[in-house]
Amino acid sequence: MVKILILGGGFGGIRCALDLEKRLAKSKNEFDITLVDRNGYHLFTPAIYEVASANGIKQDPFAVRLKKTVCIPYADIFSAKGGPASGGGGVNFIQAEISGVDIINKKVITKGEHALDYDYLVFGLGGETTDFNIPGVADYAYQFKSLDDSLFINQKLDELSEQFAKGNRTEPFSFLICGGGFTGLELAAELGCCTKVIQKRCKLRGRCSNITVFEAGPKILPMVSGKEREAIKKRLTKLGVMLMENFPIESVGPNFVQLKNGQKLEGDLIIWTAGIKPNRVLASVPDLSLTSSGRIMVDDSLKIKNLENVFATGDNLEFIDSRTQKPIPAMAYVAEDQGRVVAKNILKLIDGKSSRLDVYKPFYSVWVVPIGGKYAVAHLTSSITVKGFLAWLIRELISIKYFISILSFQKALKLYWEEVTVFTKND
Repeated sequence: MVKILILGGGFGGIRCALDLEKRLAKSKNEFDITLVDRNGYHLFTPAIYEVASANGIKQDPFAVRLKKTVCIPYADIFSAKGGPASGGGGVNFIQAEISGVDIINKKVITKGEHALDYDYLVFGLGGETTDFNIPGVADYAYQFKSLDDSLFINQKLDELSEQFAKGNRTEPFSFLICGGGFTGLELAAELGCCTKVIQKRCKLRGRCSNITVFEAGPKILPMVSGKEREAIKKRLTKLGVMLMENFPIESVGPNFVQLKNGQKLEGDLIIWTAGIKPNRVLASVPDLSLTSSGRIMVDDSLKIKNLENVFATGDNLEFIDSRTQKPIPAMAYVAEDQGRVVAKNILKLIDGKSSRLDVYKPFYSVWVVPIGGKYAVAHLTSSITVKGFLAWLIRELISIKYFISILSFQKALKLYWEEVTVFTKND
């Protein structure tokens, strides 16, 4: 019996599990694939900014409808693409938090002190929000990484709408978004669309929100071309978003952001989107090769350096692109590609082909950034950039393609339709 244990149900972990199950089911090998995650669902992170800004949804105490748009139960994934969700030759799922990993004895310990044995191990634990040791961030800024984070912001939007509807507030609500990367800009743009809807519904003469994005570097999205950046900035300005580039933050208070130039801006809600760090579990694992930043060191086959039969995928690893000599970015489809390579290499090891492992060749030059409503900017090649409604359609097709790759066709379409009916109310 070959035991394969995958830690984390992100894009890389899911892809690795499904590819392994598909191939091993056709082989003569007896196998056991187990995926461990602290949640009972796979979170579709590219859409959590939509959850945060969704408006006009009839609320219930548990936000069930909003959760259904981005939470994909593991039972649906593994029953659709493999065997049953537990046992029976498919992919087993265990909902648990990891407390320790014993690489020498090939065991993973959960917080319930349950020991899981393995022959092959895959780290796909993802990352956590980093505060760069800036005072006050951990205490006063609201993180934007998880489902709960996005639901909290959505609740604040509902409170804002209710205050204006009842005439209890006349001053605009102020959002201070710290971080000018893709995540921060997507959220800012959709909040701009949402608050315009609130403004119309409440028949307000002026705007009901002020949205400010702080970027510590000299410009937002330094990896994109100047032309693409200008298109993004123009759209954000149209939505009422103010960009403050080259404004590093010194500290954060309960209702303000203090900049290093001495300027102090007050706000009703401070949202932190300024980067990620490795999962804290990694630092506690003996014999695990880590970089100075705390990420896992891997070779060109994504096998963890100095270890046998242990791989990594997703945000918790560091892979240096030989073409740029820089770490590759943390993106969903990049993690998916890594999951495919890890699955292929585990299969080769099982078949005794350790000298013929696939080399991971990173690809991350395509990106699509939604900027409020049915508008996006899509960088397809070095010479082809699409913007507007067509770029938004491209992003939607990418989402549908992903859903179909992990779910049955019927469940994929149902999930996408749920998203459309909820998230287009701001458009």
